[in-house]
Amino acid sequence: MNALTGKVALVTGAAKGMGKAIATLFAREGARVAIAARRIEQAQRVATEIGEAALPVVLDVTERASWDQAVGTVDAHWGRLDVLVNCAGISESASTEAVTDEAWHRHMRTNLDGPFHGCRACLPLMRRSGEPGSIINISSLFGQRPTPGFSAYCTSKAALTFFTKVFALECAAAKLPIRVNSVHPGGTETAMLEQTLAATGLPREKAYEYFARLHPMGRLGKAEEVAAACLWLASDASSFTTGTEINVDGGALIRP
Repeated sequence: MNALTGKVALVTGAAKGMGKAIATLFAREGARVAIAARRIEQAQRVATEIGEAALPVVLDVTERASWDQAVGTVDAHWGRLDVLVNCAGISESASTEAVTDEAWHRHMRTNLDGPFHGCRACLPLMRRSGEPGSIINISSLFGQRPTPGFSAYCTSKAALTFFTKVFALECAAAKLPIRVNSVHPGGTETAMLEQTLAATGLPREKAYEYFARLHPMGRLGKAEEVAAACLWLASDASSFTTGTEINVDGGALIRP
């Protein structure tokens, strides 16, 4: 389809899971993609799999200086940026009573501060092109429908959802052709989900069945299904969509 021909994208958390699926699909659809990961060898591995359309970039999303360096690399290599996908994130199960201060702040730094730094660092380069741009923040079903036992994760994703709307309004008020939206996956088959399943203490099959029942469609999602939603938001097909929550959750948000 080549829905992203001519566009340059930066995807965080692109070494695995949803981030890798998003970066791979974007490249397949014609984009040049910066593969951002904390370790260069991880970024290089994915970039090699994708091919010449991919650029490996080192990025610690919790550090503004790291963001500036990564954006500078994209600017020097391609001279523009059209799409930012803030996908890097963490999820650790713990109740409000049990969560440690360190774990709470780690969630906020990664899941909230990371996209915040990213939006601010990328905006000048996106603005400079004068072309339509898209920022996609990967939130979560848990940022809309909280669940006990994930206090820090739910809170960080809910805050990210609201920040997305604020930034969408700010870009629109400034007459910038940059749309800002959030994508809300339900349970999705990734390494992060495997950690969540293991944390239940149940046999994997039982834990998987439990989480699958939370989705009216009766199964968990796939990273490629989340990537497909991001493709639409990144493309010009969604040119009149901003400040919106896109759910890829098998109906979990609206379950009884």
